[in-house]
Amino acid sequence: MRKIFNFNTKWAFTKDAETVPSVMPQKWYWVNLPHIWNDIDGQDGGNDLYRGTSYYAKELEKIDLPKADKYFLELQGANSSATVYVKNKKLASHDGGYSTWRVDITDVLEDKNLFVVEVDNSANDR
Repeated sequence: MRKIFNFNTKWAFTKDAETVPSVMPQKWYWVNLPHIWNDIDGQDGGNDLYRGTSYYAKELEKIDLPKADKYFLELQGANSSATVYVKNKKLASHDGGYSTWRVDITDVLEDKNLFVVEVDNSANDR
């Protein structure tokens, strides 16, 4: 039977990182998901909508998850291109910001895990 474990609270977020972090960032902003980073600049009339790459990061210990044979990370939207990393290992990429998609994380989970979602809202042809 499928069990859903929601860990949408307290993700670290930044628009200022250059690369995917290998350790949990301590000086990023804390946000809960779902989150939108263009909530102000997308509506202020200043023609200053941020387009680029941003990062979300969260640590999770496997012991906190319910026991299961398989584990999936489900993203219910990440506009417009996103890549998922666990422990700095690239697992999957997806184009299409308004669709739900899943990543099988079963084989990469360790006792302590750093999840990073790289999201890019730059104009693209995908």
